[in-house]
Amino acid sequence: MNNKFLGIIAASVTAIGSTIISAPANAVEQNVNIDINIQPTMYLRTFQNVSLQITQGDLGAQDKDFDPTNNTTNGTTAIDQARPTLGAGNQTQVTKNVQELFAVWGTGDAVNVTVTATQDTLTHTDGVSTAEISTITANGNSSGTPSATVPIVGGADITFDLTNATNPGQYSGGILKVEALAQL
Repeated sequence: MNNKFLGIIAASVTAIGSTIISAPANAVEQNVNIDINIQPTMYLRTFQNVSLQITQGDLGAQDKDFDPTNNTTNGTTAIDQARPTLGAGNQTQVTKNVQELFAVWGTGDAVNVTVTATQDTLTHTDGVSTAEISTITANGNSSGTPSATVPIVGGADITFDLTNATNPGQYSGGILKVEALAQL
């Protein structure tokens, strides 16, 4: 009888133990849905530096003329040496074109490319004179659907405010951000 009694106790402990482990009395469960969104693959190539020349012609200054007193020489005619008016011109807004600033490759999704100034002040080497980036307009193919083999390629028109650019020479410190954004 002892073996029968021990067998019943062992079977009862096994049944109770598996019931406790498999379905706790204070448990609640819920299934949760999960999604993922795989972003399209894009590759952006641009330049590390943009170096532009602003000429006196860009500034509206006259930089050449014909001899005002003698428009033809026979080889011995003296040229008028009266001093011309030198100056930087009166243009304070100058737009320079960068024909190609970026190329974007992708996986066939539409892409928009924007160009913005994250630092719009350029400072002269004298530390006092400044030029400002007043507007930037992406041009060329600033939107499209690039592929892995055929990129969209575009540039930018950058307008500078030269009101406080009182000295000729190098101005630096401006920073452009070129951003390619997939249109999902």
